[in-house]
Amino acid sequence: MLFVQKEWKRLAVLFGFCLFLYCFIFFVSYISNPNEAIIAFSRRNGMVYNFLAFMLENVITYYLLIFWMILPLIRTGRWKRFLWLLGVLYLIKLFHGFYDFRLSNTLESTNHFNESKSLIPQNSFGWFLLWFIIFSLFDIVVGVCASLIIEWMHKKRQQIILEKQKAQAELSALKHQINPHFLFNSLNFIYSKSIRFDDDLAQSVMLLSDIMRYALSIEDDKSGKVMLEKEITHLKNVIEINQKRLNNRLHINYQEQLSNKQIKIIPLVLITLVENSFKHGDLLDPAHPLGINVYDQENTLFFSIKNQKGKGAKELSNGIGLSNIKQRLNLTYGNKHHFEIQNSASEFAVLLQIPIEGK
Repeated sequence: MLFVQKEWKRLAVLFGFCLFLYCFIFFVSYISNPNEAIIAFSRRNGMVYNFLAFMLENVITYYLLIFWMILPLIRTGRWKRFLWLLGVLYLIKLFHGFYDFRLSNTLESTNHFNESKSLIPQNSFGWFLLWFIIFSLFDIVVGVCASLIIEWMHKKRQQIILEKQKAQAELSALKHQINPHFLFNSLNFIYSKSIRFDDDLAQSVMLLSDIMRYALSIEDDKSGKVMLEKEITHLKNVIEINQKRLNNRLHINYQEQLSNKQIKIIPLVLITLVENSFKHGDLLDPAHPLGINVYDQENTLFFSIKNQKGKGAKELSNGIGLSNIKQRLNLTYGNKHHFEIQNSASEFAVLLQIPIEGK
């Protein structure tokens, strides 16, 4: 029942198409030979039963073909899964169709003379196999065409969402625009003045300058990605300035094993997860440090972060950070990435895997 509630729109469209197909075949057959058409469409169990069986079989076939096989193949390129499922589907249809074919021939042979003068006898397995192959190819062609149309519409919707997000981001940036040159010149002035009196303060100002310079002037490529090396440097700067802000009382276990930092990822994803831990986590307990692990293996970048939840009053949050990350990952990597949130009563953890596409 839950499946029908979730998929009723798709099923309704497929039902409409199969109804049109049934009516078209019946109409063509009836125009050609009315008596034979009525006999053919009402044989064995009657016209109503045959109609319902046709609709059920074809709706299921097209649903599996389009949404379980062809669309996943287009999006992930999993040929083995596609061929395996396709083989199972048409083996089931083959055995079911042949059973009906043999049963119909048995009934007809007991009722009236059924000898065919055609090249391939109409009551032979060869005749059944010929029509099975024709209708199977028709199913696949319809499934491929429908899948391509659905994928094109899906891409268009994604593009519209992306353009809306970009327009909103540009509007937000315009509203909160700060002159970077004025900001950096001011920070450099404060740095030059403070270095005479407090070296630690001066280094904090320089760290803040580097953080804001990166955040305000990210140079991404045409695909909207940046060098992993720059993201990692930015992440470490944020960790360090938070340590300085709290007199190095934060307990952080940072582990990094990267064979190539020149790979590219979408910006400000890793740092958003880290800032989330600073904002909501308790990092003052040495028994439960903030754990950050980033490494690459084969063609995948792995990032995990885990922190103990703060025990005090919760800071208000609208969840835009995490939802924004999910949306950006889906738009950029589709089904090729893995983003998992583990949220218990005492701990919060995120596991992220993204494909390494550009080096």
